[in-house]
Amino acid sequence: MENYKRENLITAVDQLGRSSVGREFLLWLLNETEVFTADFPQNEKRTTWQAGRRALGLQVLELCARAGNLGTVLIAEALYNAEQAKESSNASSDAAGLLD
Repeated sequence: MENYKRENLITAVDQLGRSSVGREFLLWLLNETEVFTADFPQNEKRTTWQAGRRALGLQVLELCARAGNLGTVLIAEALYNAEQAKESSNASSDAAGLLD
């Protein structure tokens, strides 16, 4: 990628990282590209598709690192995962209560 384009992207990611909405967008993009997930290949076409998605996500992750807000994004990811686990646990408890 050309140097000036990379610098513009780093600046854009830096600005996104400064707002809660921007961080939410970055986190959504990283989750959609499955950067934070491990997956076993199902078939050749699916593996190729996932590799392309991850490659884009890894470029975004690199831009976050270069912009200096990688830590913020990773903390947001950890908080998101903790919230999801809590909601899942609450849903399981609610379902178990219905069986009593």
